[in-house]
Amino acid sequence: MPTVLIIDDSPTQVACVRELLRGLRVILRSSDSTERCSPLLGQVDLVLIALILVRQNGFECGLRLRELGFTNIVLYSDCPEETDADWARAIGLQGLMQLPAPTQVLRQQVQSLFNASEQGGRDGKRWAS
Repeated sequence: MPTVLIIDDSPTQVACVRELLRGLRVILRSSDSTERCSPLLGQVDLVLIALILVRQNGFECGLRLRELGFTNIVLYSDCPEETDADWARAIGLQGLMQLPAPTQVLRQQVQSLFNASEQGGRDGKRWAS
């Protein structure tokens, strides 16, 4: 079963994302616990990070996780800007998704990310919409 790591400080947002990802294995972390993510390397298929966090922003968190060796990382926001998606890609992340999103749309996006990860590449889509 694919595993998704969610990094978010908002319990409400986490509950929403977790519900949308029902059926997948989900691991939760807050922005102040990224250092404790190292043991999860190799167990996580996708990392979803909130763009707005309490201790750091999603870009900083994504960069830190890339330094730890995670590769399939996507930011999410409830009001993404096109420049946010560009910045995410510029620092080596997969992109930016808008949440909340219809369940089917989110599942298609997540499946596409899993497929791209398995193929060792990205599909070039912008997730901000």
